[in-house]
Parts: sequence; structure tokens; C-alpha cells
Amino acid sequence: MSTWSGLLTEYLEVTAGAPGAGAAVERLSVRPGEVAARVRGAGGRGGVHEVSLIRPVPPEAEWERVCAALASQPVFRARILAEELPVAVDRVFALLGWDLVPRSWDALVATCSCERWESRCVHLDAAVAALGVEADRDPFALTRWLGCERRALVARVRSLSPTAIKGLSATEETFYENSAEASYDGADRDTSPSSHPFPQPSPDAAGDSAAVFWSAPAIPPPPVPPSGAGERVRASAPGLVADELPGFGRPGT
Repeated sequence: MSTWSGLLTEYLEVTAGAPGAGAAVERLSVRPGEVAARVRGAGGRGGVHEVSLIRPVPPEAEWERVCAALASQPVFRARILAEELPVAVDRVFALLGWDLVPRSWDALVATCSCERWESRCVHLDAAVAALGVEADRDPFALTRWLGCERRALVARVRSLSPTAIKGLSATEETFYENSAEASYDGADRDTSPSSHPFPQPSPDAAGDSAAVFWSAPAIPPPPVPPSGAGERVRASAPGLVADELPGFGRPGT
């Protein structure tokens, strides 16, 4: 089928050209997980009834998979970024296990306030036909029904497009390249002794010598505890622990 309304009437077996046997849809609203409609009976008879078409909504991780698949296809990506939704994207959703257009009534929880609650009524057919008309006008009504608004879908496809991902990688690569140049380019480094925290090898040393490889700072002297620290530690420790404490090795500690 070349239209969204065609897919809906085909999959949900709604007779084209005579939707709902004359029932009129007075109000239709589409929100994540539910299409709600107010339907009047054929010819104004039979009263007004409330219809609801409920479906499961994919979690965020599944939307990430779907949008990544759409972004990977140049034609779909270009159309979606232009805020268009071609009928062919329905196949992408189906392959990933989330039909944009339900394949049968078994995929829906359909309710109507009329007395024919035990079977599919004309009011349900009328709501599906009206949804098809709305989808032909604004295909993103179907993604909203599945849980993702137009703006969110376009933004996610844009962020997952190869151009955006490649641009991010190029930025990171440039950052690391610049960092490496700043760290290892000897032409721009300050070679004065005070600029290096560790002793530098002699310019006369061979580049592959052990002195160059193992150059390291001198070992610092051991710390000197303040006067009287030893006695204070022993006084605060329990008796058996205090007996095991080693001496500080300095008079008066």
C-alpha cells in the first residue's frame, strides 16, 4: 500500500470507502499508547460512543534501536530529518518487532461504549478509518501512538546519523591528537630544570641507556613526628596494644 490509511484498512480489515457503515467520528485524539475517539452512530442514530484503541509502547532502549536503524538508511534519514515519514519505514519497525501499524486486532485492546462489546463494532472501524485519514495528513501521529513524538523522533535520528557520530569521533580524535602534541612535542616544551618535577637525564646519556629509562626523583627522608607524639599514642592505646607498639626511635617521642 502506498498510503498509511491503506495499511491501516488492510491490516485491520476495515472496508475502504464505507468506513463504519456511515458512523461519524466527531473527535479523535492520539497520545502515546492510545487512540481515543468519539463516534456517532450511522445517520445520527444509535447515540454517541467512546472508542479506545490501546497498544503497547516500546521502552526507550527499543526506540534507540529503531532510530539507529532509520538513521543508518540514507533515504529514510533524509526524509525524517525533513519531517516526512514515508510508508516504507513501516518495514523497519516491523523487522525490529514493533509494528508502526498494528498487523491485526489481536495487537490492540479495543473498547467501545456501545452494546456490542463482545465483537468488533462499526464504531471501531470508523475510528480506524479516521486514524488513517489523520495519518495521511500527519504520519507522525502513528509514531506518537507508538510512544514517540515527531520532534523527539527527528532529534534522535539526527543524533544517531553517521554524520553526527563521525563528527563526534573526529572531535575526540582531534582532542587527543592535540593533547599528545602538547605533551610530547619537545619543540614547545620548557626545558629548564625548574619546569620538570623529576630529575632529567644528562644530555650526554645515550637514548637507550638504563639511566634514561629509570630516571626517578630522589627518595624523600622519613617523616619526623612531633615531640611527644609517641607518649600520646601509647597513652591513648589499650594496655595490650600499647605493649606491642614499636618505639619511634627518637628520644622524647
